[in-house]
Amino acid sequence: MPRTTLLTTSDIARIVATHGLPAVLSRMVEYLEADYRRWQAFEKTPRLASHSPVGVIELMPICDDREYSFKYVNGHPGNPAKGLSTVVAFGVLADVPTGYPAVISELTLTTAIRTAGTSVMAARLLARAD
Repeated sequence: MPRTTLLTTSDIARIVATHGLPAVLSRMVEYLEADYRRWQAFEKTPRLASHSPVGVIELMPICDDREYSFKYVNGHPGNPAKGLSTVVAFGVLADVPTGYPAVISELTLTTAIRTAGTSVMAARLLARAD
């Protein structure tokens, strides 16, 4: 039976502490570049947003013929007054042929790393040659 890996915020922080942020960021950029090179292979769906008077919850799905993934993220500006984070994200990576979830992961910290990786890619592409 397929196994599901659960990655918590502590797990992601430990990975960063073990390997170092520069190495993790470099690897993230490699993954991002590889996925952008195969952009056409993905079935892309616009994010689904549910708005309320106190915030928004968004679901961002994407898949190819091997893997299905989604990111759930909220934005609740009033949360800090309750001792909660304004933004929290998690995601699932599932195997398309079986439908089984391979990974369930926190994505709040991971999104920050991905955002930094995207900035690195943009800087490389937009930088002058000299």
